Amino acid sequence: MQQLSVNRGQFVALLMVLVCALLVAAAPRADTSLGPKPDLRLLIDISGSMKQSDPENLRRPALELIVRLLPEDARAGVWIFGESVTQIVPHQKVDAAWRERALEAVGAIDNSGQRTNIPAALEAATYDLGSMNPEYRTSIVLLTDGKVDVSASPMANAAAARELLTDTAPDLGATGIPVHTIALSDEADWDFLRSLAHASAGSAEKAQTAAQLTEIFVRSLEMVAPTPRVPVIGNIFLIDDTVDEFTALVFYEQADTVVSLVSPSGDLFAPGDERPGVDWFRSSQFALVTVVDPERGGWTLQAPDGARTRVSVISDLELEVDPLPNSLPSGRVTELGIRLRESGEVITSPELLEVFDINVVITGPDDYRNTIDVSGLYPVPETGEYRVSIPPFETGGRYEITVLLAGPTLQRELPMYVDVVAPVVTPSISTRPVAVPEDDFLRPALTLAGILLAALALGLWLLRRRKQRKLELWRQRFQQAPADSEASAVAGMRADDDDNKSP
Repeated sequence: MQQLSVNRGQFVALLMVLVCALLVAAAPRADTSLGPKPDLRLLIDISGSMKQSDPENLRRPALELIVRLLPEDARAGVWIFGESVTQIVPHQKVDAAWRERALEAVGAIDNSGQRTNIPAALEAATYDLGSMNPEYRTSIVLLTDGKVDVSASPMANAAAARELLTDTAPDLGATGIPVHTIALSDEADWDFLRSLAHASAGSAEKAQTAAQLTEIFVRSLEMVAPTPRVPVIGNIFLIDDTVDEFTALVFYEQADTVVSLVSPSGDLFAPGDERPGVDWFRSSQFALVTVVDPERGGWTLQAPDGARTRVSVISDLELEVDPLPNSLPSGRVTELGIRLRESGEVITSPELLEVFDINVVITGPDDYRNTIDVSGLYPVPETGEYRVSIPPFETGGRYEITVLLAGPTLQRELPMYVDVVAPVVTPSISTRPVAVPEDDFLRPALTLAGILLAALALGLWLLRRRKQRKLELWRQRFQQAPADSEASAVAGMRADDDDNKSP
């Protein structure tokens, strides 16, 4: 009886797969065209201070990883800068030839620069500002460990930085070209780099150590080119029938870490093995493996505890999300567009869309978490595109917005990142005196008046007392004088006018 139950469950699962396949094949498609493709322009600081900020030159493997992860339909270019700017990878469409040339150019990243000419680097990366291809969404990623340093004059440096913040960055933001800044080390001018990013509607990251650089580069790429992934639960991830290729990325702490893959049928995939359709790349910080036409089922990732993993997929069934602005002011309501595509066209069949559960999970500062049940709250749209309202964020900081898709036999997740900018409270300076209650004036005034009256009364009493004593003294002298001298005494006595006045 138990065996019958298992067979029945397998039959139901198989039936669901067949139904979904038939629906996908027969589902009407909307005419909605594909969104803009990513155009990434990397600016990498090679100033002499990088010897301290990045002593192991981890910029090289970080760039190599980005070169390998960029999607085929993207465009990209790489510039290095110090006092001057040099383009080491041409700004072209990403293909096999471009990747090969880019990997060869990685060795040009060194510490030979003398200054940090950020304005010249941005100008070089926007060489085609007036004639950009509208089929691409351009983004700039700027990595530096310093601040604007174009001259020996502090005033010239300050003027150049001010022009970037007041003119260049807002113009780029208005054109739709965000500048994502990465500050490497505490010596970088974080306030300037953050202001530069936010003024252009970009995001700002700070790498406390060079070891964090690679993961920050990957997050920056996910902002520029959001890529669907399959969830990794424990160390297992599920590859369904629609997946044409997957790429597993594993970050670890120890350089001698051993990483391998086990297929659903038990085959071991390890670095160094030469297998058709399998490509490994390892560095001291991460391992990257791409498998073309993978076996369907549960794959096991063998890596030490604490390793950070992500598995991106290229699939016939695509989860597509309109990216939000990379930076938002706090309190603003935004909207997210979510679509499913089959062979590049939007699926509009209600029967098929109802098979999938769609959720949006938002996490942020102060343990913020919010889940939006899109399938439960929104009716199936006729156009196939869900327009999901994202509530305003009141607290500034970095938020991760992940769209989750779950079907009978497949799972997808697509993460995005948004910097929320809280308003800066500027202290006001008032020249108006502080208002003092009337009672605070009345009490000391009465006290002072009382003291003055008392002093005046005491002065009058002392004066009267003095005059009385003088009169008493003259009376005594007169009584003691001899009788024959009375006339002369009286004749010779003269009193001052004040003494003769009656008090």
